[in-house]
Amino acid sequence: MISHTLLEFEELSSTSNFLKENQTYFPNMTFIRTNHQTQGRGQYDREWESQAGENLLFSILLKDINVSKAYDIKKWITTTLMLYFQKKDINVSFKEPNDIYFHDKKLCGILIETQSSSHIFDYVVIGIGINVNQVAFANEKATSIRQILSQKINISHLFNELLTMLTESYQHYIL
Repeated sequence: MISHTLLEFEELSSTSNFLKENQTYFPNMTFIRTNHQTQGRGQYDREWESQAGENLLFSILLKDINVSKAYDIKKWITTTLMLYFQKKDINVSFKEPNDIYFHDKKLCGILIETQSSSHIFDYVVIGIGINVNQVAFANEKATSIRQILSQKINISHLFNELLTMLTESYQHYIL
């Protein structure tokens, strides 16, 4: 398992924005998690709907990664997330470019943002939002683990399991 840094907050505007704005202060494999995002977003700056304390919202900072690893980074994240859901008996599919669906409803969104000045990424920020306990959505094409499994989920426990899987699988895709 690769070493990592974890910081948790009650509320941030966006975990990804926080990492991008402060990436010089943090090492590779820094995880930022919050209970609520006031300006969470998906691809094309679409708003990410999330009720406070109901979902898993976090971002990962990677640094000094060769740009040739861009596909491997996406594969690492999507494969690990899909394996996690499968372990929970949730049959999911990946919808390009960055979403995980349960049947025809969005369960998880992924946003990968990069900055590079040469053949090495200065940083890669991977934002992940998983609908966990939220049951009402403005977008009817969304669902949550709670709706799928018909039970309330311990978000901290879910995050710890996923964090372990991500840090253990990292070396198989990125190193």
